Amino acid sequence: MGDKIKLNVTMKCKADSYRQANNLCVVEEVVPIPDGDFMEMATYPCRDNPYISAHKDSMFADSEAMHCVLFIAEKQGDGFLVECEGYDYARYSQYISHAADIVAGQKLKLKEAYDNLYNALDTNLFFLVTESRAEPNYKIPIDAVVDTPYIQECLLDLARGIIGQHPEFSDIKLTEKDRIVTIAGDKYDTLRLISPLRVDTERLIIKVAVEPQDALKYEQLINNEIDADITMSIHFGLMENCLERSLCDKIYSAIPSVEVINGELVGVTTVKLTEPLDDQDMEMLKEFVTEQYSQEWGKRFYEKGLYYGDDRIYVGFGNADDYQIMTEEEWEQSQDEGLALQQ
Repeated sequence: MGDKIKLNVTMKCKADSYRQANNLCVVEEVVPIPDGDFMEMATYPCRDNPYISAHKDSMFADSEAMHCVLFIAEKQGDGFLVECEGYDYARYSQYISHAADIVAGQKLKLKEAYDNLYNALDTNLFFLVTESRAEPNYKIPIDAVVDTPYIQECLLDLARGIIGQHPEFSDIKLTEKDRIVTIAGDKYDTLRLISPLRVDTERLIIKVAVEPQDALKYEQLINNEIDADITMSIHFGLMENCLERSLCDKIYSAIPSVEVINGELVGVTTVKLTEPLDDQDMEMLKEFVTEQYSQEWGKRFYEKGLYYGDDRIYVGFGNADDYQIMTEEEWEQSQDEGLALQQ
């Protein structure tokens, strides 16, 4: 099961319909279907569907996960994740944006890890055989084959990919220093980072700010889109993109979301720690999350936008006019100081 796609989404039971929309779901099959048939399936998920009937033997639930089929629109690329529980309709389902990209990225990531390990072993074996074959009855110990720094790093990369795909390995991480670390789910220290959120809407092709009180209704929509978008990082979230080893060794995951706090819709990054952070680590973490929000992961939420009924909204995680990322304690203190100044 190590090569199967895992998606961290909330499956809806007997959903009414979908325009576009954390349980663990294992994708047992990926089934491309014509775009017209895909839209009919997503628009009427509670209707019996011949594609679901043909693949329902691959859909079931157990103590580990929901085992699903991911139907993908052949040209448009979005996906519809289904666990039908033996029925002919989408009893449990979720809309997955950019599903084709997710599938392609998953395959590419593992292929690169396998290819790197294969090439490293091939190079080392060629060297060892060339050096040893002049001797009669030469023997090459297995330790000599795998015991090079580069091969060890390739093995670790491959192990990271395998661990990331097994739900039963969710309490395990690999670090450069400690190699393999197992942490019970309730043993993480949790840190929350808060940041202002910018929400705009479109009026006559111009983006205008949504009034703060009106932005509150978008909380669930935005979080649903985050859940669908971050499926390549089931366990690690934004940390999947972190290249700073000192942070990776101390931080297990950084999961973005939005939340209403004191009547204001704000961005919340929930960070799970394997080790305490010092002041330098904290500054590096804030810089990393800010970059992810303004230039990397969060950029498409403001550029592409989301649909809410007939409205289109644009969510800026890192480009609010008063953007400043703070710990939850720092945020609460700033709010108290603001209230004191008003009085």
